[in-house]
Amino acid sequence: MDQASPAIRVRRGRMTMITATTSAARANDVALKPPGRLVLLDARFAHGGAWAGVEQLIEMAWHDLRARGRVDLLARNEYALHMVLRRHRDAIPIRYASLTDLAAGVERTRNFPLDRAYRIGHALVDLILAWRVDTGEAARWTIVAQRFDEAQNLATRFFHELARRGAAIGIDVLAQTAGGTAWLGAPDRAVPAELARQATVDLPDHDLATAAQALRDHPDLLSQMMLVDRHGPAILAMHDANRDDLLAARTALRMICLFNHFGYYHESAGFVDRVLPYFDAIVGDDEDSRWNYLGNIYQGLVMTGRADEARGIVEARAAAQLSRPELRAKMHYLLAMAHLRYADAPDLAATEQHLDAALADLARARGTIPESDDAFLTVFIENGLAFLRVRQGRRDEALALCQHGYRRLTETLGEDKHRLHRSVLQYNSAQVCTMLGQLDLALEFYARAIEMDPYYSEYYNEVGNVLQRQERYDEALAAYASADRYSAPYPELFHNRGVCEARLDAWDAAAASLTRSLDLDPDQPDVLVLRAEAAETLGREDAALADLDAALAIDRDLVAARVNRAVIRYRRADYAAALADMDVVVALDDDPDHRDNRGAIHRAMGNAALADRERAAAAALRAA
Repeated sequence: MDQASPAIRVRRGRMTMITATTSAARANDVALKPPGRLVLLDARFAHGGAWAGVEQLIEMAWHDLRARGRVDLLARNEYALHMVLRRHRDAIPIRYASLTDLAAGVERTRNFPLDRAYRIGHALVDLILAWRVDTGEAARWTIVAQRFDEAQNLATRFFHELARRGAAIGIDVLAQTAGGTAWLGAPDRAVPAELARQATVDLPDHDLATAAQALRDHPDLLSQMMLVDRHGPAILAMHDANRDDLLAARTALRMICLFNHFGYYHESAGFVDRVLPYFDAIVGDDEDSRWNYLGNIYQGLVMTGRADEARGIVEARAAAQLSRPELRAKMHYLLAMAHLRYADAPDLAATEQHLDAALADLARARGTIPESDDAFLTVFIENGLAFLRVRQGRRDEALALCQHGYRRLTETLGEDKHRLHRSVLQYNSAQVCTMLGQLDLALEFYARAIEMDPYYSEYYNEVGNVLQRQERYDEALAAYASADRYSAPYPELFHNRGVCEARLDAWDAAAASLTRSLDLDPDQPDVLVLRAEAAETLGREDAALADLDAALAIDRDLVAARVNRAVIRYRRADYAAALADMDVVVALDDDPDHRDNRGAIHRAMGNAALADRERAAAAALRAA
C-alpha cells in the first residue's frame, strides 16, 4: 500500500501574592519567595491600554532576568520588550528596526500587517516560559487576569496563549470577570473558593488629578503620540467623568491614530463608534485633518474585517467634503483598495474605476502641488494599479508599473527619500517575478529590497521559499535564519524551514521546526501531516498516528492525512480502520492510486473480488 506524499507547501502550597499596585522592584523581591506565586494583573484595556496586565507581568520578568544576568533571553525578545514596556523603551533599544518601524510622516507608506502584533505576543509568551524555567521553582504559578472581560484583543490573546503553552511547565492562567472566575483552557476545572476570593479584589480608578496635571504640563499632549500612549486612557476617563463627550471623542480619535501606528488594529477600531458622532465637529473645515483622521479610521476597520463599513465612512465623510484634487486622489485610492485588497469578494471593475479617478484627480492637481509630491503620489497609485493587474492576470504589466515607479522615484527624489516605498516597489517586483516563474530575477529584486530595508523579516522568508523552488536548500536555510533573527516568531517561518529540512532528509531538525510552528499555532493540519511523516521516518509511529489524528480533528477531509493514517493502520493489521479512511479518501478524490490502496486493504481482509474490482477501477481511471 502506497503512502501519500503530504501536501508539503511553503507558506506564508502557599502562594505569594503580587498585586497590580506593587512597585516593580518590590514585586520582583516578593515574587521570588518560595514556594510559589499568585500574580494578580489588571487586564482592563481602559486602564492599561493594548497590553493591559501583560505589561505588568513582562516588567516583572524583565527586572528579574536582568538581575539574573540573562541578557540572552532579553536580547532575543528585545523587539517585543521595547514595544510593550512603555516606561523602559529608552533602556531597550531595537537592534533590527525595519523601515516600517523607522519611517514617519509621508515616508511611512507601509502599515504593519495584522499578525505582526501577534508575533509580539508569541515572543512575550516565549519570555515568560523561559523565565519560569530559569527560576527553577517547583510549585506552579497562578497568573490571574483580573477584569478579563474588559481586556482588548492583544491582551486576551496573550493570556489564552500563555495558558495553552504554559500549562505543561507549571503555569495556570485564571480569568476573573464580572461573571466569576474560570481557568483559561480548562473552563470546567473547579476554582478553589479561596483563590476566587483572592482574585476578586477591587482595582483602583484612574488618577484624574494626574491626568489633568499632564494636560496642564503638556497643552499639546494629544499631538505627541508617546504622551498619548502614556496618559491617553486616564485623560479619556477624565473627560468621561466630566461628561465632555466632544473632548472624549477628540482623545479617542488620537487613540485610534496611536494604535494604528503600532499595528494594533482591533484596539484602534474599538474607538470608532465613540468618534464618529463628533467627527465633523472635531475636524471642521480642515481638509488635511479630515483626510488624515479618516485614513486612520479606515485602516483600523479594514484590517479587522470591516471593509464595507470603512468604505461607507470614507464615502459619507470625504466624497462631498474634500475639494482639493490631491486629497480626492488619495480618497479614490483607499476606496479602490477597499474593493480589491480588503473585500470578501473583490470587485475588479470598481477598483479600476477608483484608480482611474485617482489618477485623473492627480492630473488636476498637477502644478498646484510640489513636483516631488506629484511623483510620489503617481507612483503610489500606480503601485495599486499594479496590484490590480496581478489580480487580472496581467502580470507583465504589473512588473512594468513597479519598475517604472521605482525609476521615477529614484530619478525625481534621489536615493534617500521614500526609501521604504522604493523598497516595496522592488519587493512587489520580486513577487510578480516569482508568479511568472522568473526566479533568478525575483531574487535580484529581493536583494535590492533587502539592501534598502535589511531587517524586514518577510523578505528573507520569501527568499527562502524561492531558493527552495530552485532546490538551493542550504541557502534557503540561511535565509530563514535571517528571517528568524529579524522578527518576533511566526509559525509560517518555522513551517517553511521544516519543509526545507525535510527535503534535505534532516528529519530531526524538520520535526523540531514543525513542532515550533505548531507550538505557535496548533491549528495547522498540513504541518501536522508533515510532522507525522517526520515522526514515522524517525521510527516514532505512535507519534505519527497522533499527529494524523490531530490533523483530521481539524480537517476531516484532508486526503493526505487519511491516506497516511490508513497506511499506518494497514501495517498494524487494523484493516477495518484503514478501509474506513480509504473509503473517505476515494469519495473525496477518486484517484487510481487511492483505488489501488483500497484494493490492497480488501485483499488483506480476504476480499479478493473487491480487490479485483478496485484494480479494474484504477486501470480505467489511468486509461481515461
